[in-house]
Amino acid sequence: MTEFHPSDFKSIGELSFCGISSAVVAIGVFDGVHKGHQRLLTELLGMAKTFSADPVVMTFFPHPRQLLTANPPPLLLPPEEKIRLLHRFGAKAVVTVDFTREFASLSPTEFLKRCLFSGPVAIRGICVGRKWRFGAHAGGDSRFLEHKAEEKGFHFSAVDELCTERGTVISSTAIRSAISKGNLREAEAMLGRRYSLFGTVEKGYRIASGKLGSPTANLKISAGVLPLLGVYAAFVHLNGRRFPAAVNIGTSPTFRNQYGDIAPRIEIHILEGFKADLYGLSLELELVEFIRPELAFDNPEELKQQIAKDIGQIAGILREGN
Repeated sequence: MTEFHPSDFKSIGELSFCGISSAVVAIGVFDGVHKGHQRLLTELLGMAKTFSADPVVMTFFPHPRQLLTANPPPLLLPPEEKIRLLHRFGAKAVVTVDFTREFASLSPTEFLKRCLFSGPVAIRGICVGRKWRFGAHAGGDSRFLEHKAEEKGFHFSAVDELCTERGTVISSTAIRSAISKGNLREAEAMLGRRYSLFGTVEKGYRIASGKLGSPTANLKISAGVLPLLGVYAAFVHLNGRRFPAAVNIGTSPTFRNQYGDIAPRIEIHILEGFKADLYGLSLELELVEFIRPELAFDNPEELKQQIAKDIGQIAGILREGN
């Protein structure tokens, strides 16, 4: 299945320039592309096969809550990673609609006309999560779409929410909550993959390399929820390769007297003698296992000894088929 460059599409109508004349469309924010979203994408692929149409995802940027609420949630994924995963789960094309205040004020009827039914691409079907709402004052819902499907002659499917074995509804909100509480396994179960942070390597205080003999890369995150402070076993994904790493997420309490209060930082020590300069590079940090909480030591030498123990433990964990 051909995949198009994500920046190519800002509207359904643009798909016609790439040979798409008939489409079925799954609509939603899709932050996290979690198992609930994956269920919706499975429905989309089934619909595409039934109607011999191309499977298309319509999503939005920025996240609507970033524009409409005072305390928007942090994104679980940067836009480019979300689009990559949507393609991985079967979307032939992804349309990212610019979410503005003007767009948010559209009535549900205007939303459908502008986004789906005003161009050359025939819309054969639409699928959404059953509780998805859209349009001004969240006036559009599944019942509205059912009525429009009968009126306009397209197929409509509302996909039920998916729950974990414990009965938790799988959602981006639930995943953020699990991560913030340190429940990486719970987040992994809802995502269908390990949780990752994404960001760019920046210069730090050089404490680890200068005083502790364990050089680290400091990650400034662009997307993701910061988990509990502490030490983690992890993998770094960079340029198509995966490297085992020890990670500390914290405030360097051992050096508080010297540096004062430090905001939480993500320090990555790549194992196996990695020497390349990472400054300025973007990477994915896949968190595998929580090792211990961050601790304040009486002196740098005690911390250095503990880091050596941590690295040995982490190397063993990452060798065991992780």
